[in-house]
Amino acid sequence: MNDLFDYVLVGNLFTHEECQQYIKQLGIRRWNSHKWYDNAESKVSNHKDFSVTYDITLQNEMFKRVVKLNEEYVTKHREAFTTQYSGIRFNRYQIGESIVNHTDHINALFDGTKKGIPVLSYVGVLNDDYDGGEFMLCGEQIPLKTGDCVVFPSIFLYPHEVKPIVNGTRYSWVTWSW
Repeated sequence: MNDLFDYVLVGNLFTHEECQQYIKQLGIRRWNSHKWYDNAESKVSNHKDFSVTYDITLQNEMFKRVVKLNEEYVTKHREAFTTQYSGIRFNRYQIGESIVNHTDHINALFDGTKKGIPVLSYVGVLNDDYDGGEFMLCGEQIPLKTGDCVVFPSIFLYPHEVKPIVNGTRYSWVTWSW
């Protein structure tokens, strides 16, 4: 029997300098409150969530390395073959902010033309100079340093969360593939 963590891959995709530049570029973006989606209706959680933004220039710059990490994952787990990706969403967690334990069974990514659910989730961090904000997967902390990305199946067996930020600001990004 395989261990759930046999299907988790952590890789370093970006240098510390690149991540600092990305954070600087994100600093000029407009950030919005994260919303949970339920049956295509946006619903704001009472939980003190994080903020999100998108940047097509950064997304295009980052995607080649995300695809390369996906190729490494697929080489190891041929059954997880994926070819399409959502856009990259950037997350900002400030003091007291977190995201509750959840799974990525996200149908809101699909607009009717695209159909399905994500197969793989990608969570990357752009900095590690904050306190708190631990990334937890299946109840275990996955240590992530600046530039790291963790890839894991987007199914109910892989609940994950980010613990509340105690000090500083955590910048991260997510994307999904199917």
